[in-house]
Amino acid sequence: MSRNTKVQNQLRDQFIDFTQTTSNIATQFLRASNWDLELAINDFLSHSSGYGRNNSESSSLVSIFDKYKEDTNRIGIDGTLQYIEDLGYDPEHKATLALAYFLESPTLGVFERKTFLRKWHSVQVHDLKGMKAYMKSIDAQLNGNLDYLKDVYRFAFTFLLEEGQRALPLETAAEYWRLLLSDIYGDKIETWISFYEKQSKATVSKDVWNMFFVFLQDWDKDSKLENYDEAAAWPSLIDEFVEDFRESINH
Repeated sequence: MSRNTKVQNQLRDQFIDFTQTTSNIATQFLRASNWDLELAINDFLSHSSGYGRNNSESSSLVSIFDKYKEDTNRIGIDGTLQYIEDLGYDPEHKATLALAYFLESPTLGVFERKTFLRKWHSVQVHDLKGMKAYMKSIDAQLNGNLDYLKDVYRFAFTFLLEEGQRALPLETAAEYWRLLLSDIYGDKIETWISFYEKQSKATVSKDVWNMFFVFLQDWDKDSKLENYDEAAAWPSLIDEFVEDFRESINH
């Protein structure tokens, strides 16, 4: 398969994913636009009312994306900051991480056209007012739905990795432990971070990151960690933390 053919197939798939139309129709509009995805979608929305999609709603989503886009297929950091501000949130608010999870953001400060359009359409949201309401709902879920918080928390690890990294710098991990977990688990987060900083460990592995969330559920029910099972499959660092914690509360 030639490179051009591969690119065209990708564009066709993106067109179909958003418009929910057929491969033949996708090819027709893409060829007419010289394989410019944005032009093809806009042309489809303008002239294809018979294809079973609510064109005014779809066009509204495209317009919102285009307002913030850096190039045809993505919103970059500047557009992301403005978008979040227009949604009524501070970029440092934890709900923005949940938004990144929902929109399947590949990295910090980036939203891709394909997923932006698909995901908002999937929840029947097509304007900024609806997006603001959705943000409030996911914000509430972060504080009231542990399963949802766990999903966002696990997403955060890979999302925050920079190119070539396999573990998070401790400074980054600590920032997001505080951001995502302090409202629920309070001083436990600072106790954990303080212990971690004393270990002279510069990074946090994916295993430690994920298992710490599980550990918190047990710790929340057993404040003195009297029932902690050292024989269970915990990371050794958590075993060491429990030992240190027990000693500290017994002196």
